[in-house]
Amino acid sequence: MSPVWAILAPLCAGFLLPLLSIFRKKAVPAFTVSIGAVSSLVSLFVAMSGWSGLSITLGGWGPELGISLVVDRISGAFLTLGAIGFPLSLAVSTEHFGLSPWRFYVIFFLSWASVNGILLTGDLFNLFVFFEIFSVAAYLMVSYPPRFWRAVEASLKYLILGTVGALFLLLGIAYSFMATGQLNMAALSLLLPSVPSATLTVIAGCIFTGLFVKSGTVPTHFWLPDAHSSAQTSVSALLSGVLVKVSLYGMIRLSYLLFMDAGIGIMPVMMAFGTLSVILGHLMAFQQEDVKRLLAYSTVAQVGTILVGIGCGSALGMSAAILHSFVHMASKMGLFLVAGVLVEDRGTRKITEMRGLFFHRPLFVLLFCFLAASLAGIPPFSGFFSKWYLLRAISGAGYVVPSVALVGGTVVSAAYYLRIARAFFSFSDEAPVHRRPHPVTFRAVLFLSILCLALAVIPLIPWFRDFLGDIGIYGMSGDLYRNVVSP
Repeated sequence: MSPVWAILAPLCAGFLLPLLSIFRKKAVPAFTVSIGAVSSLVSLFVAMSGWSGLSITLGGWGPELGISLVVDRISGAFLTLGAIGFPLSLAVSTEHFGLSPWRFYVIFFLSWASVNGILLTGDLFNLFVFFEIFSVAAYLMVSYPPRFWRAVEASLKYLILGTVGALFLLLGIAYSFMATGQLNMAALSLLLPSVPSATLTVIAGCIFTGLFVKSGTVPTHFWLPDAHSSAQTSVSALLSGVLVKVSLYGMIRLSYLLFMDAGIGIMPVMMAFGTLSVILGHLMAFQQEDVKRLLAYSTVAQVGTILVGIGCGSALGMSAAILHSFVHMASKMGLFLVAGVLVEDRGTRKITEMRGLFFHRPLFVLLFCFLAASLAGIPPFSGFFSKWYLLRAISGAGYVVPSVALVGGTVVSAAYYLRIARAFFSFSDEAPVHRRPHPVTFRAVLFLSILCLALAVIPLIPWFRDFLGDIGIYGMSGDLYRNVVSP
């Protein structure tokens, strides 16, 4: 299947929904659900089609000048992650908002199209274009509905810092073009090593500063806790589970393809910022009394955990980072969804005021504990295996401090999740504020819990370890990527 369909399916939804709302308003709900399912299936088919490598060039030009779309094992893995996370968020959004606010779903599908565009594009300029569409959609989703001042303020902060990140990203892309005359990633991978090291350092510094800002890496993380904790529950789950992974994918793609062999030390820099994010993210999460803000700071720490894997500069590190991306997506989306339900029940986000919720929502509380244990890395849950592979990669690369930070972060995260669990299981006579059922949310959380369980089992299967290793080996090889673009 042509990779362009993974972009066109959700993009067409974004343009058709306003027309349907004017001329066939009754068709909007069915269309929204149907196009969400179609977009997910198309993304999965494109990911599978590109397992051995697939590329097309649009515009009637060669890859150096045309619009190049590339699917390989790395982009296919993240396409699969999005194909799981987006429809789950869509299902929960339809439960909370209904299907009448078509403007929200326009933004939602534009976000989906831009994410797939970032994952598939083969040149830097289109990477920037898709990042801007992605960012604008994210700003608007955070502030939806715009009657909540906290969400609007968080969206404004996100917009300001995101614009700064976009400026750095654009500067890095412009300097790349000035130094080489190329924007195609495959061509750049051959030309950049011949660029003077000072120029190359400036290019990498600008590009990765922009990506650090957009991913919420410390010390550019200030927007993330506010945005993820202030948004509506389904949006918070999408932001933390899927959207932050897009910038991490950009770091994987650009660092390994363009800069790893250039001799400018990009991997130690990523390792340092990843370690800093792990330490500060967990420590800040430990101090929070707001359950959603705690989960948001935990995302900062998990972004750092994935960055540490990328910074190892090895196939094992990349494989472990991708596996942990899936673990974090499943666990954190589920945690945000459960937290949203429990916050509605108690009418507060303060952990100390959520006592006794186990006696009103036992299944949700048990699922929260399971997902928290999975994300914290408590054996034998899924996060344990991804962090075990990360520790092996870090020790193989000869780093000590990141290893200690990763182990210490596991202990700290277990401590703050235990604090939440103790509040849930404490006895309280106070009845919940709301008692309405959440059937769709419960099914989504149950599915994510099953996915976490699967991610804890399949690393024990030998063929899966080989499969994961193949992804890392493929991502390390610039020759394999270039062969896909120019077979």
